[in-house]
Amino acid sequence: MTSTTDVLVLILAGFVFANLPWLNERLFTVIRLGSADKPFLVRLLEWVLGFGVTMLLAWRLELGCLTSPAAFIGLADCPGDIHPKGWEFYSITLVLYGVFALPGFIYFVERRRNRRPAAAQ
Repeated sequence: MTSTTDVLVLILAGFVFANLPWLNERLFTVIRLGSADKPFLVRLLEWVLGFGVTMLLAWRLELGCLTSPAAFIGLADCPGDIHPKGWEFYSITLVLYGVFALPGFIYFVERRRNRRPAAAQ
């Protein structure tokens, strides 16, 4: 893979993981919950875990571990190096992840607003 492809894969994965908690009512998009609505804190936890998965993917891509499946899951050495990053990098990454989540969050809020009875508005 080229570095351009790595970046596009990472951006797409970040966008998908940022929006998944807001677009469905299942826990981690797989487990059906007993109640009809997923609590907001569960959605927030899924969003934070999605950020972690995206950062893990970014770490593996930076190491160049996509050369083989064994290297990607940690069974072989990766050819790349990790470049040092300061707090600025992580704060900008978190803000960008929040911007990626905006379409799904707006859809979530509008869907909740439209499901309320007309007398309650």
